[in-house]
Amino acid sequence: MEKRFATWAEILDITILVGALVVLGAWILGVPFFYRTDGPVLSIFTAISLLVIVGLRLSTRHFHLWPFTANLAFLMIVGGGNISSILMLLSAPAVHINPKSSLVMTSVFTSIGLVFFSIYEILLYLRKTPKSIWILDDILIHLALVPGGISLIGHIFQNPTYLSMSMDARVGISPLEMVFMATLALSTILANPNLFLWKFLKGGLANQLTFVGLFINQYIAPVIYLLIAGTNWETKGFGPELFIFFGGVIATLGFLLFQAKLEENEV
Repeated sequence: MEKRFATWAEILDITILVGALVVLGAWILGVPFFYRTDGPVLSIFTAISLLVIVGLRLSTRHFHLWPFTANLAFLMIVGGGNISSILMLLSAPAVHINPKSSLVMTSVFTSIGLVFFSIYEILLYLRKTPKSIWILDDILIHLALVPGGISLIGHIFQNPTYLSMSMDARVGISPLEMVFMATLALSTILANPNLFLWKFLKGGLANQLTFVGLFINQYIAPVIYLLIAGTNWETKGFGPELFIFFGGVIATLGFLLFQAKLEENEV
């Protein structure tokens, strides 16, 4: 099973690599995919970050002499670059953002997800996922998915705040970007058999259904709330639905941490 999952993970990584190269080539040629001036666009910087992350994974697997220090250096660049992007977007006044420029930065939410992925990859290159109550690797992957969950609400209910589009409509999380990030998360989970998640899911059908229920609830609960309560984005950028979403995230992570503690007690 682990070999099969590793094969699937590699196929997904190759798919991301090819997709990122195509997106990068389209930007260089001046014909970016699904480009629009009034909606989110997949940034060239996002494509570069994805290309580096999966490129390092594939290089490490297939080139035995691939330098370990290169992984750390490039991932530091990816993480640091996305942190810089976040700080620039949060600190720059709206008047300094030129929506007519051909340069489209990575959205704040996407950068947050890429930073979490970079930290996870760095830790994984330094050591294998440890057997511990503090399931840090599982937590980092889960937190990397949070921006995608928020953007899903934004796309369903057309809320620009949840799409990180406040200053430049193009600087947001596009559907294509969400597909790339979700695929990266899936390949990340499949490639690491030492995650506590796999150990918990192997506990039986009850464990599997419980986790699926908690995970889906994160996304379903805020959507149901908005369908019942309605939306009014003119007077507020976000509302209780955001706290409902984070409540689901905390519930899922708290449950996994509690299970890890119980397992340690049994051992």
